[in-house]
Amino acid sequence: MVLTVGIAGITGKISLCVAQELLKHPDVLIRGYCRNPTRLPSPLQTDPSVTITQGQVDDAAAIRSFVTGCDVVVCGYLADNDVMLDGQKLLIDLCEEEGVERYIASDYTLEFLKLKVGQFQKKDPILQIKEYLDTKKIKAVHVLNGILTETLFSDLAYLWDPEETKFRYYGTGDEAWEMTTYKTTGQYVAHIALDREAVGFFRFLGDRKTTHQIVSEFKSVYGVEPAVERMGSLDDLYNIAHRNGEQDYILYVTESLSDVFRS
Repeated sequence: MVLTVGIAGITGKISLCVAQELLKHPDVLIRGYCRNPTRLPSPLQTDPSVTITQGQVDDAAAIRSFVTGCDVVVCGYLADNDVMLDGQKLLIDLCEEEGVERYIASDYTLEFLKLKVGQFQKKDPILQIKEYLDTKKIKAVHVLNGILTETLFSDLAYLWDPEETKFRYYGTGDEAWEMTTYKTTGQYVAHIALDREAVGFFRFLGDRKTTHQIVSEFKSVYGVEPAVERMGSLDDLYNIAHRNGEQDYILYVTESLSDVFRS
């Protein structure tokens, strides 16, 4: 039986990984929704199994056209809180009205159920969308994959400094990082979409390593002794993340991860 999978925000990194995995399955039709289809790679623009609808996150008519006939819709939105909350609510409402069976919510992240609304403002929409889906008839899916590996090792986070060949950490260095790459996350999400019975929470993990383990593997693979700097305790990290009442995204995510493993 042919399965029709909708991907909202199909030009996003995770969405593209989902789509590329789904293209391997000849019994799947892909419907994509995005603002600018020219950003899509050529295979997604030319493959006969892919149909693209162009529109904004608040364009109800375009979104309705996109979701109509879908068996499952994957949300790939990753933007400010207004999009993550109001944009998803509109998408959910239209999916339900058009008889879509399942909705895979964004974003793809850590154990957000350990957070409370207001504790970490950038993750509030996830909690609110979960509560919203609890009131709807459409079957909800939530994917928990830890922190994205590429983000953890990017200049957005403090862990790795390629210019100084240095690893940095808070705490003891024995706190575990749970991480998954974009590609692996996309593959997981694609296979959830393919399984018509897959609903609820799914916890996936690419790897789990402490900072000390990461340093050891770096030395083993590259034959280089990196510098290692302890920047403070977990309490220091918490205080920095909440300095002047502000919440720094990466600092708070990493502090939240540490808190998950302390609890």
